[in-house]
Amino acid sequence: MVKAMQAEAKIWFSLAEDDYKNAQLLWENHRYGATVFFYQQAVEKILKAYIVQVKKKLPPKTHRIEYLITTAGLDVRDIESPEVTELSKAYIRVRYPDLSRAYYQKRDRVEPLVTMSERVYLWVKKKFKKT
Repeated sequence: MVKAMQAEAKIWFSLAEDDYKNAQLLWENHRYGATVFFYQQAVEKILKAYIVQVKKKLPPKTHRIEYLITTAGLDVRDIESPEVTELSKAYIRVRYPDLSRAYYQKRDRVEPLVTMSERVYLWVKKKFKKT
């Protein structure tokens, strides 16, 4: 059971790393809607890896970052309480052309989400590495 959980955590972690790298490439190439999507996915997957590794259970099937943080037993006040619910909303908004255009077409609208996503991702990654 322990080896299976470790393997599951590694899968989630690897997927998170890929999504994080993709988000960075998309950001550099001004693909803002896709950037938001991949950052959301990176944060979601690293949280799921953390849940598997630390809580020793399969992660819930959700895209809600705030719920995953709570399930992981983490406290975003450690990093000055970023508004992670906006990242959860972004997961839905980016999938609809009208919402994606309204929210994610301009760099200045996306940059706060990018900054917050990187902050949360690196915070969880650092905690994950300590386990």
